[in-house]
Amino acid sequence: MPDFKPFFPTVTTFIAFIITILCLFAGTQKNFLDTVDVLTLYTPETSDAAHKFYSVHVMSYCQGTLSTPDPGSGASRNVTKCSGRSIPFSFDPTQAWPKEITQGPELAWPRVISDDFHAFRLTSQAMAVLYCIGVATMGVVLLVRVWMTLKPKPQQGLLEFGFLVLGTLSISIASIIATVLAFEFVALINAHGKGSKVSAKYGEKFLGMTWAAVGLLLVGSLASFVNVFVRGSAPTPAPKEAEDAEG
Repeated sequence: MPDFKPFFPTVTTFIAFIITILCLFAGTQKNFLDTVDVLTLYTPETSDAAHKFYSVHVMSYCQGTLSTPDPGSGASRNVTKCSGRSIPFSFDPTQAWPKEITQGPELAWPRVISDDFHAFRLTSQAMAVLYCIGVATMGVVLLVRVWMTLKPKPQQGLLEFGFLVLGTLSISIASIIATVLAFEFVALINAHGKGSKVSAKYGEKFLGMTWAAVGLLLVGSLASFVNVFVRGSAPTPAPKEAEDAEG
């Protein structure tokens, strides 16, 4: 019966690779996973009282209007456009939002929110870079497995394990940063935006996907460790003929 245990890390890495790719490219095109965002900001424009949203992603942001004034009442999104993707990326509301929002007399735009975004700018950029590193290392893991299958050589398993650990660390740190942004940063915006018609909400789908990728990579790393350092160091069983002769 074929032994599929050596391929288990490859399967978990491949699934995590697909999930991370979706997290990375979400919102880079109009209506492409635009709801899979790190956080979303809501604000009404003073000119027409239209309730707008700005969804912040890893490499871009999207904007549009809401079907109802209350973002928490199941309002549907109508995406009007998305920014071009870039690495590293950080969202700047003073550039993305119209001047009537950031400078309107009725909105009383709090400067502290702009300061919040500026303070987290390097953190957001580091998160995007880490996701790219994680995707690259997972791609190397998959290529190593192909190499191991076509031309098996000693120490290839150790190479697979090393890149898998690097990918796991990259995606884990990126996910921690995304979680901090999602919870702490959103709390800051909601606190500082009181009375200015600005609010924020963290992206549940994005957090669920990125931590699912982390879980898969952790399981795959553990399985790869067992393959390399436990199963790989196990003594080779004696041939049946030799056992029969000794008996």
